[in-house]
Amino acid sequence: MKSICFALLMVLALLKVEGQDLNNNLDFIIMIDDRIVIESPYLLHIKAVLGESEESYNVGYYPGNLSMKISDYDKFMTDDVKAIFLIFEYYDPSGKEGEKRSYEIELKKSWLQDYFNILRIYNLDKKKYEKIFFSPKSGKKYVYELDSPSNTFHLIRKK
Repeated sequence: MKSICFALLMVLALLKVEGQDLNNNLDFIIMIDDRIVIESPYLLHIKAVLGESEESYNVGYYPGNLSMKISDYDKFMTDDVKAIFLIFEYYDPSGKEGEKRSYEIELKKSWLQDYFNILRIYNLDKKKYEKIFFSPKSGKKYVYELDSPSNTFHLIRKK
């Protein structure tokens, strides 16, 4: 009887371990207009471009952590993936009555392999940042920069 109970417990334990989705946690800080995003971004996901098709993957975020399934992370790192975009919406607390903003940030594979990343997004409809940064040719109303130990990406500033 004891051996049957023990065997049953082992089977249940194995099913629980196998059923769990293991996550890859990246040290990732999102700053918008010089503020660390402490509110959860809405509709946060990663879009992977694979040749002619696109696939969407759910990710989680809290200040300092971007998490995704290990299987999704492994797929992003394959040669089949041509581009990776972090897409989310954010309610700007400094804006008019919680103004909603949408962002689509292209992530490089090397950024996702680094120890940490600090993503800085600047909204160009705010005079402070409009005076500092050039408008992107894409027509987007924001620009972004990234700092990490081995990959730093900064924009040229106006004089």
